[in-house]
Amino acid sequence: MTGLRPVSFKKGRASAPRLSPKPVPGKRHDRFYTDAEKAVLIEHYPKGGLPAVASRLNHRTRASLYAMAQKLGLSVSGQKRTPIKPPADVDDILRREWPLLSGKGAVAALADRLELPRWWISGRARKLELVVTHRKEPPWTPAERDLMAKVPLHDLDKCAAIFSANGFRRSPTAIGVMAKRMDLSRRATHENLSATAAAKILGLDSKSLSAILVAGHLKAGRRGSNRLPQQGGDVWDIARADLRRYVIDNLAGIDIRKVDKVSFVHLLVGDDLFSDGKDSV
Repeated sequence: MTGLRPVSFKKGRASAPRLSPKPVPGKRHDRFYTDAEKAVLIEHYPKGGLPAVASRLNHRTRASLYAMAQKLGLSVSGQKRTPIKPPADVDDILRREWPLLSGKGAVAALADRLELPRWWISGRARKLELVVTHRKEPPWTPAERDLMAKVPLHDLDKCAAIFSANGFRRSPTAIGVMAKRMDLSRRATHENLSATAAAKILGLDSKSLSAILVAGHLKAGRRGSNRLPQQGGDVWDIARADLRRYVIDNLAGIDIRKVDKVSFVHLLVGDDLFSDGKDSV
């Protein structure tokens, strides 16, 4: 048998370390409740509620203990809801101190000082119209919509800075929402092609094109991304001119039936064929 070459099935690169810890058989994460902890809940929660189990399982938060008790279907026997008795002048206190609150935990500190639940304080402030209602987003102008097509939507913070430099006040979240409404892709756009995009144009699979790139038959660089070797390594960066030269030099070896016809023709002739809907050939 002639014309056959031996094929090696060895990996081209050494194996890299795991990105996640190696699982240990029989070991469970601390966030999962053990049977012993569940037994404490089942025994003491119906009698004394959260205080009874929190003193015995002090490494668990009260929220976690309450959630697990609800999951186990537990309830405190004979428990009655204690009515909330706010001070007589609570409204005057809220009107006087609410505008002075600032920083995380300020409302909770006020609730502790008044010996009232935080949710009750927040609800009473809403009824007294002390909470500023959410301001409706102003309508988007045509100039802002035109700018949406020019900003790098993969970096919303940078988009917000560009909007600010052009005299528009839009938050990164608002820009991301508008990109979704306008059906704009938030993928990073590159002038050059990745190995996947180039393989689609040539009608090849990614592994075949990667072999061509590694062998040096097609000139390509790297994009400098943060992808680790375990994730396939840095992304290939292929200039359209280099891919066009490869196609011209290896035209006999390209299966025209498998190529992406529109992208393939666009690669060879550029924008001339597609400008104004007229053929230039």
